[in-house]
Amino acid sequence: MMYQSVQRGSKLKFPAVFYGGDYNPEQWMVDKNWREIWQEDVRLMRKAGVNLVSLGIFSWAALQPAEDHFTFEWLDDILELLAEQQIFACLGTATAAQPAWLSVAYPDVLPVDETGVRHKPGVRLNYCPTNEHFRRLGQDLVRRLAERYRDHRALLLWHVSNEYGPACYCDHCAMRFRGWLQQRYGRLDELNRHWITSIWSRTYTAWEQVQPPSSIGEHSLPALQIDYQHFLSDMNLEGYLGEVAILRDVTPHVPVMTNFHGLTRHIDYFSWAQHQDIISWDSYPRYNATPDVAAFHYDFMRSLKQKQPWLLLEQTPSQVQWHQENPLKRPGVMRLQSYQALAHGSNSVMFFQWRQARGGREMYHGAIVGHAGHEQTRIFQEVAALGAELKLLEPALLETHMQARVALMMSWPNWWAVENRHTPSRHFNYIAELQHYYRALWKRNIAVDIISPDQPLDNYQLVIAPLFTMVSEEQGAAIEQYVKEGGTFLTTYFSGMVDESHRAWLGGFPGPLRRTLGIWVEEFDPLPAGKTNTLFCLQETDDWSGTYNCEHWCDIVQLEGAQAIAIFGQDFYAGRPAITEYHYGLGQAFYVATRPDAAGVDALMKMLQSRLGLTAPLQVPRGVEVTRREGKMVAYFLLNHLQEAQCITLSEPMRDVLTQYIYEQVIQLPALGVAILIPVYQ
Repeated sequence: MMYQSVQRGSKLKFPAVFYGGDYNPEQWMVDKNWREIWQEDVRLMRKAGVNLVSLGIFSWAALQPAEDHFTFEWLDDILELLAEQQIFACLGTATAAQPAWLSVAYPDVLPVDETGVRHKPGVRLNYCPTNEHFRRLGQDLVRRLAERYRDHRALLLWHVSNEYGPACYCDHCAMRFRGWLQQRYGRLDELNRHWITSIWSRTYTAWEQVQPPSSIGEHSLPALQIDYQHFLSDMNLEGYLGEVAILRDVTPHVPVMTNFHGLTRHIDYFSWAQHQDIISWDSYPRYNATPDVAAFHYDFMRSLKQKQPWLLLEQTPSQVQWHQENPLKRPGVMRLQSYQALAHGSNSVMFFQWRQARGGREMYHGAIVGHAGHEQTRIFQEVAALGAELKLLEPALLETHMQARVALMMSWPNWWAVENRHTPSRHFNYIAELQHYYRALWKRNIAVDIISPDQPLDNYQLVIAPLFTMVSEEQGAAIEQYVKEGGTFLTTYFSGMVDESHRAWLGGFPGPLRRTLGIWVEEFDPLPAGKTNTLFCLQETDDWSGTYNCEHWCDIVQLEGAQAIAIFGQDFYAGRPAITEYHYGLGQAFYVATRPDAAGVDALMKMLQSRLGLTAPLQVPRGVEVTRREGKMVAYFLLNHLQEAQCITLSEPMRDVLTQYIYEQVIQLPALGVAILIPVYQ
């Protein structure tokens, strides 16, 4: 049985794919027949193949209706009901949404915005991340939960808060910010030097003069804005770690995590990842998003703890209610998206939520059990069918991981620098630029890790760093050594502009990357919206040819050893380098001085793929995604994102884990179809 096969320990074990979703039984205690609803819930969970639910995430008021009164009895009951059916609980600390009594009793818990206005009570994550009352009361609740359920057989892992991201600009945050700056810079004259406050006579002569950035005050110092983003990430992390310390003290045998969502701009996932026992993420791509968008985020989560599985903790089984347009997922799409997460390293498929809410903001958000309240619905039947399929996956498959030879470089401080309000263009979209390059690799089924600039590079044949604006001297030296020893590096326009304190590099852009790239940028031309240029490939070969459109930005590049492999076609810099190549040491470095269109980036990736011998796990038609997970076994995930069946030729006989059918040479993958293939003779 599953309960018996799970080994307790701070590292989560996977006897099977964890399957289920957010469960909010406290929402139903206002109904007269709420116990019958609970009984029906666990019956339907077993029927759907559910083995894990996220529980108690927003239940602070239900657990503590007053500061001096706790009501855990209902949670005792629901945990026992789950345990009787061998369903695990990912137990929330309930601190993502404070009760009304707390906000009224301690009004300074409520955050202050950039204009100095304090929020009113209500909604979730509506608290100041440095507030001492919030932390004291939240940590007291966490300790009570941990001590009460430390040995409960249903408890599998702890879920701290939910989708972190509070921001605040109150006086207490200002005080904590000054202390944070003193730790970072030591002396006030060092802060003035790093921020270059002599511009506009902003020099600080006392620490008390330093305030958070404000739309009605100081917002002219980019370094201040970037440091405050960093501070907010650290303060949220400090609050998270305060709860984690209690959980690890009381329940050292239970893994601890929080769920990431999207890419939150002021929560640096790289700095948070080391404090998660397992990474988890909530996936909500727009209905018309291309499949590479989800794949990008999945690979990001996988990369945060390489060679370790991660958890898909939320997705909708049908539709959301908060996009501008919210059409249903068509039959087969939910199944395909779920397997895509597994293909990129997840060991779970979870949904928001189990039972559709009867009121509130999310009452129209899709759920496994809809307002009809029974299993005779398309959505429930699809979820149950997927649950039955997931039971077929072999335990050895869950001990495999992806191996990438290409890295995409991303950093939160760089994000803050790229999209700072004082850059020469307001059209920068850092994440979109990363996805622009990722998409071209995804189309070719080239596995990609997404890494920080401070991580080792020696495991990768190719490192791509779009819009690498903020580069420290140390990062530049590491990249130079990587290329010198045989690596291939590619970066783009608006790179190497500033150091880690957002001070312009002197001596010519791209700063510490200049010697590695063999170029320097004399001028840059941010193009108005709608204006384009063209780039022409030089020295055309089978792997590199054509004319492509480009937009947004054009650098005027001077060659210092590099050669142009593409030139601009228009404007006064027509004929000047648009893409350069430089052989440095044993490696090579490329500079893309503009934003090529999708076809241009695809051609560039095709050329690099050919040169470096990068290959897809299997040769498949465009529109079919294939990934390879390896470890105790090798498994190929095939995902057909097209509306037509696709024929795929295999290099050896393979068995489909989902059907047990052995394909000798060819597999016909139906529209929106999935196969998990294992070589017969491995």
